[in-house]
Order: sequence, then C-alpha cells, then structure tokens
Amino acid sequence: MNPYEGQYLENLTKFGFQPIGITTYDHVVDLSEIHFPIRVGHNFKTLTHGKIRPLLSAVGKVTKYNFGSWNLKVYNLKKLTLDLDIIYSADTWYPYTAQAIKTGIPTIVMEWENIPFNVEGRPYSKIKKYNRENAAHFVAITKKAKEALITEGVKADRITVIPAGLDCETFKPTEKDNQLAKTLNLSSDSIRILFVGRLVPEKGIFDLLEAFSMLLKSTQNVELMVVGSGTPSMQTQINQRAADLKIGDKVKFLGSIPYSKMAQIHNLADLFCLPSVPTKIWAEQFGYSLVEAMACGKPVISTFSGSISEVVKDHATGILVQPNDPVGLKNALQELVLDKQERETFGRNARKWVLQQFEANKVAEQLAKVYSRFI
Repeated sequence: MNPYEGQYLENLTKFGFQPIGITTYDHVVDLSEIHFPIRVGHNFKTLTHGKIRPLLSAVGKVTKYNFGSWNLKVYNLKKLTLDLDIIYSADTWYPYTAQAIKTGIPTIVMEWENIPFNVEGRPYSKIKKYNRENAAHFVAITKKAKEALITEGVKADRITVIPAGLDCETFKPTEKDNQLAKTLNLSSDSIRILFVGRLVPEKGIFDLLEAFSMLLKSTQNVELMVVGSGTPSMQTQINQRAADLKIGDKVKFLGSIPYSKMAQIHNLADLFCLPSVPTKIWAEQFGYSLVEAMACGKPVISTFSGSISEVVKDHATGILVQPNDPVGLKNALQELVLDKQERETFGRNARKWVLQQFEANKVAEQLAKVYSRFI
C-alpha cells in the first residue's frame, strides 16, 4: 500500500466501488496518507520477529530457494477478504497475488513489470506461472508491461492497459512558496532543478551530479534540489561525490518529504530531472515523479529507459536523452535552463498531457469498467 496509488484508487467510490486496502504490520508508508479503509495482517517476518532470518538465508544459499518470498504472503488473507467482490493485486511474481487468486474471488493483477522473464528462480517462476494462468484479468500500467506479459504467454485479450493516476487538483501549478524555500535554505534568484527518487544508482543520481557539475562551469544561477533517501552507505557516496565535484553549496539534499507535501516541492522548482538508468533486472516502470512534475506545469528531463517514453513526450513535455550519458544530460539541462520560453511551453504541454492521460478520475473510471466485467 502506498499513497501514490491511493490517490486515484480512492476515486473508485465515484463509480460504484469501495476500495479497501490490505497490507502487513511491517508496512513502510504512513497509512494516514491513504484515504480509504485498510486492513492489516501478518507476514512471516512480523510473526517470527525476524529471529530465524539468518538461518533461512543460509539454507537458501544451499537450496537456491528465496525464503524472502515468505515475507510477501499475507497470513489470514482469506479471512481479510471474505466480504470482497474483487481483489486488485500487484505483479505476477508476488506470492500474495497467488494467495488472492486461491481465495476464489476474481483477482485482477496490476502489472508494473516491463522486463519479460524477470524475477525468476525458486519459488518465483512457479508462482508467476500459476498467476499468469489463473488471474481473472491483467491491468498493465504501460504498453511495455503488456508486451512483457504477452512475451511470457498471456493472451492479449486478457490484458487492459490503464496507467497509474494522479490527483491533478493536488498536483497543479501554483506560485512558489517563498517561505518554504527559505526554510529549505534555497536561494531566491536561482533556476531550480528538482530530482525526486530513491537514492540508488539506477535512478541516475550520479549521472545528474556529473551533469550538474558540467552545467555550473557555464551557468552559475542554478540550484539542484534532491528529494529522497537511501541507505547510509549510498547517502555517504552521494555526498562524497558532490564534495569531490565541488558542487556541495549548489546541491540541496532535502531528504524524504511526506507525500502530502510533494506538490509544494514540485512547485518550488523550474524544471524536473530523473535520469533513470536501466539494469539487467530493472527498468523504470512508470515514473510517478515525472507525472507529478508535469501536472505542476514543469518541463521534465529524463531518459529513453523502460516505460518513460510512454509517460514523457520527447520535445513536447520535456527532453529525453540516452541513459548513462552525463554530457547529453548536461546539454538538455542547459537548453531548458537558458530558454525560459521553451520551459514554459513544455510546462503547459505537460499539464495538458497529464490531464488527458493520467488524471485520477479518468483512470478510476477505466478501472471500474474492467472490475464490472468480473462482478
């Protein structure tokens, strides 16, 4: 459960459906930011308090069985779902999706994964096969996710493409909150570039620091805002890289921000950048922060990676460059920093595109039409 998806699933009430969330006691999000009823159950970790994890890890290395999958089951799920008409569960590789299907309640699988035959091995390959064969239907978040399902053997007529939705009344263009900017120690006269994401290499944070360093050699009135968190080791590496590049005074690490405050953060920026980098086992599946920024009327810079080109219209709502290309990234940043008119044009286009494609009510209505087929 997370507030990103909650913001459009809660709109299902307008179309005859009452959403009820199901999560486990070790949830990592603030459930108060999800505005519909939530039921909570145990998983293996919360039942055992993690006491036998080292033993299972050792056994897993010998047997090649991923015991971490046990934490992805919701114990007493059948009891938690007895009164439900539809279950909407995430990707085919999740054990709790198999549990949902086994309740006998029509289960529709929301598929984000856009790399076919990813997350394999014991027990995931068996779980994926069961879920592919027995789910009532699939909702692919992107066309690329649909293609991955088809490659794995799911028939096209069992898949509907519906993107994730966004509350465009919360995420909309507003004036910059100068008091908030002052609180965050932002300068008042710089063009602000915003990054939002997990602080991991595949989100492109190191490429962004390199590109920003090159940008500063020709343009001084810029500032980089970094929102997100990572492991202590990763945060140390990122801080060290900024120090080595001698850009520390121009980079503002803002840490994690509550989702309810993110619209304000987006509206402090002049442009948004998420230089995502694909790996063998992951490629950007949607890019919620890209949609948030565009909804706030901000031009975005990202990469030709994963499903991003379905979300960002290159040279219409922003600029896409090749991943792992700090020079290309710098050139794109420089183009938008120096050209205010282009920033404003892309920003207007971006807002229109989000209202057309990702607006929460439109997405909820599409989902309700799919659900109605299985009542």
